[in-house]
Amino acid sequence: MSTSGASIKAPCFNPITTAKGAILYSLALVFILSSCASKDSLDCNLPLQHQWVNSPQIIDDIRILTSVEFAGRKTGSDGATLSQNYLVQRFTDLGLQPWQTAFKVPFTYKYQFSQQQGVNIVGIIPSRTPSNRWRVITAHYDHLGQQGMRTFHGADDNASGIAGLLAIAEQWQTTGLAEVNLMLVATDAEEQGLYGSYGLVEQIQAHSEMQIELAMNLDMIGHPSRPRAIYIEGEQNFAHFEQIKTDITNKHQLCIRLSYAKNSSTGIKRMNWLKASDHYPFHKAGIPWVYFGVPPHNQYHTVDDTIDTLKIDFLASVTEMAYSFISQPQIEINPQ
Repeated sequence: MSTSGASIKAPCFNPITTAKGAILYSLALVFILSSCASKDSLDCNLPLQHQWVNSPQIIDDIRILTSVEFAGRKTGSDGATLSQNYLVQRFTDLGLQPWQTAFKVPFTYKYQFSQQQGVNIVGIIPSRTPSNRWRVITAHYDHLGQQGMRTFHGADDNASGIAGLLAIAEQWQTTGLAEVNLMLVATDAEEQGLYGSYGLVEQIQAHSEMQIELAMNLDMIGHPSRPRAIYIEGEQNFAHFEQIKTDITNKHQLCIRLSYAKNSSTGIKRMNWLKASDHYPFHKAGIPWVYFGVPPHNQYHTVDDTIDTLKIDFLASVTEMAYSFISQPQIEINPQ
């Protein structure tokens, strides 16, 4: 999850020292208070039961991406190159096809007054019947890298989302929609300012024949809040979101919170994470989107964001819920 504000500044490893970081931590507190006050029929602390996610593979993916060798996966670093190579191999093993001539799709962007290059990893699963219908799943693979002797491993942010994306790719191969093309994108340079997603959206828009029905962003899905719940942003994009929410909640027995809060006692009318991650460039482009994530936690953007702090059963359940959302045969979109 990015901590970049409207004006791009040098990366900072203490989120409270940035405006965006302070907002995120305020959001986390408001979310938790709001969640505790809500009265859902589902007990959010019941044991989680996922059906098809391969938990050992989830663990392997996260352990490799957060290893010392990968050095925090900072954009442009040797660790980023190792991450790219690993993801290309995983995409290949899963039977994905390159969207362009190769899985590695470069993009350029301006950062700190200089021209930079990032690399998205883009794979597709073509529809089994001819179709221009497309759905997109994004999860950023970059993180903060190293600072001196400290390594920021980024297990929840965002090796968790990458692991979920890979699991969904495998499941789609056998049970996905025959008439829908699926694009899976591990984005780069999210932490610096969502640049990988901006580059991706620009490249997609160059293909006017592609009908993008929905973009789903997975960012921090392995570290549940209290009470345990997954937060969803983007509900305003869908005509029947309340019914979708009820259906997938009942199917997966996992609590959902909408990632905004109303709190008249503090004067807060509405807060959300619209600009906090890779769904925002899709929003700006008028492409319907949905975001799955959790509030910032004590390990967020610290050296303690390691695999040992994740709840793998929760991550697996969120992944299956996200799959249920993205694989709906028809999704009615609210007009922009």
